[in-house]
Amino acid sequence: MKRVAMSLLVLSAVWILFGPPRLEGAELTRIRIGYPSPSASFSPLFAAKEAGLFEKHGLASELLYLQGVQITQVHVAKYVDFTVTGAPLPLRAAVEGADLILAASSIDKFIYKLIVEPGITKPADLRGKTIGITTFGSLPDVAIRLVLRQWGMNADKDVKLVQVGRMTDMVVALSGKKIAAGVISDPTSFQAEKLGMRRLLDMADVDVEFANVAVAVSRAYTKSHRDVVLKFLKAYVEGTRRFMADKEFGIKALRKYTGSQDQEILGKTYDLFALKYIKKNPALSLKGVETTLAMIADRNPKAKGRRAEEFVDTSLMDELEKTGFMR
Repeated sequence: MKRVAMSLLVLSAVWILFGPPRLEGAELTRIRIGYPSPSASFSPLFAAKEAGLFEKHGLASELLYLQGVQITQVHVAKYVDFTVTGAPLPLRAAVEGADLILAASSIDKFIYKLIVEPGITKPADLRGKTIGITTFGSLPDVAIRLVLRQWGMNADKDVKLVQVGRMTDMVVALSGKKIAAGVISDPTSFQAEKLGMRRLLDMADVDVEFANVAVAVSRAYTKSHRDVVLKFLKAYVEGTRRFMADKEFGIKALRKYTGSQDQEILGKTYDLFALKYIKKNPALSLKGVETTLAMIADRNPKAKGRRAEEFVDTSLMDELEKTGFMR
């Protein structure tokens, strides 16, 4: 009952703040897009918005910042048409029966940094220490559990995982010695390093293909608005290209959406995402989705034995490929 009440509260707040879902206008089709964090992970979305690429393809877009699991609750309730988010969130909801599928994927690896206090120099030093994550069940939680497993440690026995909240709160907790390590994304990780913390691991270097940042949409919406979904994906692909090709523009978009004003940090963040993390072609990786489902199955038996094909629609990106748009 508490969970239901909380969901209703979230949806009521969205209704009050943003009004009822908008209908198609006479010239541009209005769409709402949810995203969960002011992270550089969502640079293709930010670039598409800032470059006017949605309008180019006949869409009037509205971006909504929706944190945590509420992003899937809001999507299922049809207050947004698309979400660009960590793939585990819509996949968890889909395993439970929600009408959400993945249509594209921008990042197929973990992109967090394991930032530690200066005295920690090797993985073994983490034993018995407290490691900060955002929330249980989040991508940072999933990522650190996998890394610890590869290092021969059990996340529930050999270390203590604590929920800290926002990435900026993680830096405060590290500086105040409330945690010995934190799973932090960019550009916040650079801020922590400037304060004297050190990077123990860039998780993108871990040899795991994982559906990290994905575009989610409902089957029902795809069926009734396939043309709109294709237009969205065209804008998203062009946003990816624009971000990767134009550093000055990319940094400008990062400054606006991440809130960072540090030019050095913005430059480092841009280089990492444009050159290392973000895929040029955001077509889905079924292997990455399978890995994500397997990780979900560790905590939810309903995900065991499920196949990636059940939760994706690859025909959309395939259609863009066949029409020559991806060239």
